Amino acid sequence: MIKRLVKEPFIHFLILGFLIFAVYFWVNRNQIENNHIVIDQSEFEHLKNLWSIQWKKEPEKTDIQALLDRYIRQEVFYREALALNLDHNDEIIKKRLSQKMEAVATDLNTLTQPPTDEQLKKYLSQHAALFMQPSSYAFKQIVFPAGEADSTQKLNTLLAQLKQGGSIPENDLNRLGIPSEWSLTPVTDLDNAFGGGFAQALDKLPLHQWVGPVSSGFGEHLVFIETKEKTQLPEFAEIKDEVEREYKYQTELETQDRVYKELLAKYNVSITAKDIPSDISLLYTKK
Repeated sequence: MIKRLVKEPFIHFLILGFLIFAVYFWVNRNQIENNHIVIDQSEFEHLKNLWSIQWKKEPEKTDIQALLDRYIRQEVFYREALALNLDHNDEIIKKRLSQKMEAVATDLNTLTQPPTDEQLKKYLSQHAALFMQPSSYAFKQIVFPAGEADSTQKLNTLLAQLKQGGSIPENDLNRLGIPSEWSLTPVTDLDNAFGGGFAQALDKLPLHQWVGPVSSGFGEHLVFIETKEKTQLPEFAEIKDEVEREYKYQTELETQDRVYKELLAKYNVSITAKDIPSDISLLYTKK
């Protein structure tokens, strides 16, 4: 009888199931013992705040029940997932936790005192190129589209008239939808508007006289430059807020990097992949 039972596949299945359960219980005994989900006042306030931020109002009674149900459901599945080691080698979880750790490193930087004006001025002097204002121009223009019949002759005729003090003819205003008059505009915006090296050509043109042709992506232009401002560094007071934002951003990056290097020192990195060059592998090897 016993021998026959031992040979039964169903008995084998029961024994295997018992062994799996026993191993699972042993490995996860701490989680099984710690199966108490606590929602204290701080946790509840946190849940309410998240709800209020999303819905722009305080939660009502039914909302409170819904957010508690959602939290408990999430917590149950989260703990069971950890118990089953489902977080292992999950790229999304790795990325998210890494981002949260970087945020913790960044939060360390916020504990420091706000930068002083002296620190910001020093940063500005060391990184002036970041805050330089590009050249700007205020001008008038008339465009002659590429391929237009007799455009060269028309351009030269109109240029002669304008040089003699004539005004822009009504039918030549805002051709192709391009404004004929431009207030002070940075070269970066002019590059986007005209392309074809138009903005760079303006730097070589004289002030207060009609000249041309000047090429752009639209064709040939007659141009009258009214104002020309060279690349310059604004006064500190004008760009203090911008300097402070950049200073804090760079300081956060430096803080993250410093914390990372301190944490990395706790680990031994072994690179055994054969197709990684040895000089690169050595970069990660402690000396």
